[in-house]
Amino acid sequence: MGDGVVVPTDKLTSTAEVLKGLGTSAGQIADGLQDADPPDVLWGALGLLMKGSYDQKAAETRDHIRKISEALNSQCGAIQETANRYCQLDEALEQAFKRFQEKLGGG
Repeated sequence: MGDGVVVPTDKLTSTAEVLKGLGTSAGQIADGLQDADPPDVLWGALGLLMKGSYDQKAAETRDHIRKISEALNSQCGAIQETANRYCQLDEALEQAFKRFQEKLGGG
């Protein structure tokens, strides 16, 4: 017989931390893009003709990066919750086996 399912909760937790860091970085990048938007005066007269297109694409890019940040943070939470549930399950099973052994031993 095998050992059953072995879940390395420490690896799940470290993966969640990596995703959290990536989510934070993506949020900071989106914020940086917002701050980096050049003022109208820098576009010049001819450049203002292109500014509308630029603004639209820049907004789409910021939104996309924010969605990436949200997705990474969401997955971080889901993976962390999975690790927590496996830890709780391990503890509950350990307690159940202890009670079982006590009953077998007449205690």
